[in-house]
Amino acid sequence: MSRKTQKPALGTKSGKRNRIQSISAVLATLALASGLAACTSASASDESEAGNADGFGSVTVQLSWLKNHEFAGFFNADHEGFFEEAGFENVEFLPGGMGGTPAATAIISDKAWIGIASPTDIAAANAEGADLKIVANTYQKNPFTLVSATTDPINEPQDLLGKTIAIADSSATNWDAFLKINDIDPDSIDRVPYGDAQNDLKLGNIDGFMGYGDGGSPLRAEGFDAQEFYLADFGLAYAGESVVVAADTLENEREKVTAFITAWARGWHSAFADVDAALELVLNDYGKDQNYSLDELHLWWENQEYLILTDTSLEEGIGIITDEALQENLDTLAVLGFDFDPDQLFDTELIREVYEANPDLIIGAES
Repeated sequence: MSRKTQKPALGTKSGKRNRIQSISAVLATLALASGLAACTSASASDESEAGNADGFGSVTVQLSWLKNHEFAGFFNADHEGFFEEAGFENVEFLPGGMGGTPAATAIISDKAWIGIASPTDIAAANAEGADLKIVANTYQKNPFTLVSATTDPINEPQDLLGKTIAIADSSATNWDAFLKINDIDPDSIDRVPYGDAQNDLKLGNIDGFMGYGDGGSPLRAEGFDAQEFYLADFGLAYAGESVVVAADTLENEREKVTAFITAWARGWHSAFADVDAALELVLNDYGKDQNYSLDELHLWWENQEYLILTDTSLEEGIGIITDEALQENLDTLAVLGFDFDPDQLFDTELIREVYEANPDLIIGAES
């Protein structure tokens, strides 16, 4: 049976909206706790000074996309001085996206010390001889979507046949994975460069495009009737925005990685406690050259909230990698021909250690 009559467009899913509103209410109460950030800062600062007197120097982070809301946790950690308190002299952020360097490549070539990538990208790199480890999954649910017009909707993978779909080069691995999982011949779809995909959809030049974290919200905000579905709902089950380092870095500099991830977790905690301030920081500082509008950042954030703050991460911490999620990631990667043991791709203990040492950073623990 066609899902066209079963599943509403992502933009109209009342259950999702209600859940986001509920989470937002919890976060609003957090923002009222005036002493929270100060207490957390003092605790982490004391630990940093006690264990890292010599400091960790400067590091470079390879982002997976342009500097936007997706990396608010990093930006908040930098702006609020959390990285500095953890022992880092300076943290530089390298933008990714079209024309950018993938995190796996940047880390292997020593261009970056740590990065953000998809599990497929890390699996592909390791299959070619790299030795990288994922230490946190920021997005608990795969963020990619397929956006189309409600007047000519694409509601499921089979609706893609014969359609013209815009795909960014940086999303190609994930797109190919989605097609393979759903047994769709790539030649049955006219794939075109991403370019100005949103405008091309409005003009009718394409039938859809692969979005990230939503994709249709900005179009709906402009009055264009767009819809989307998460590729995760059709088999693309691995996480998104994974934090990755070289395996030898994890082995030889575990304390440094732990300090960095602790500051990163503090950054996300701070961002969710005051979303307006976090987005203003993206708008006016880190992503200033992208000319975002505050309205579109808020639209994107709403969907990002859905991807990050799951029941599990609210209970166990942002970035957590549960045993169930680990197996789900590995099973999906195996379908694509990547057959790895868990410890060949993931270190699930470090992020747990961070929250065991800093339970006040678990958002759900305070609700």
